[in-house]
Amino acid sequence: MNNNAKILLAALAGASLGAIAGLLVAPGSGKETLDDISKKADELKGELEDMATKSTKSVKELGDAISENIRKSMNGLKKELSDETKS
Repeated sequence: MNNNAKILLAALAGASLGAIAGLLVAPGSGKETLDDISKKADELKGELEDMATKSTKSVKELGDAISENIRKSMNGLKKELSDETKS
C-alpha cells in the first residue's frame, strides 16, 4: 500500500471515529444512536470497498505496464542479437 493510500485510509478512519464519537455523546435515544452508527459504518464500508477496487485496478495496470516494458525490452534485445549475427 503506498503512502497516499495509507494517508487516505487514516483520514477516513479518523473521520469515521470522530463521527461515531459525536453520535455517542449526542442527545438521542439508544436506538437512534445505533441506527446512526450503523449508517456511518455502512458508508465507511462502501468507501473502503471503493478504495480497495481502485487499488486493485492500479496494481493490475502497473503489472500490465511492467509486462509490456519487459516484452518490448526482450524484443529489442532479440533484434539487436539478430542484427549482430547478420553482421
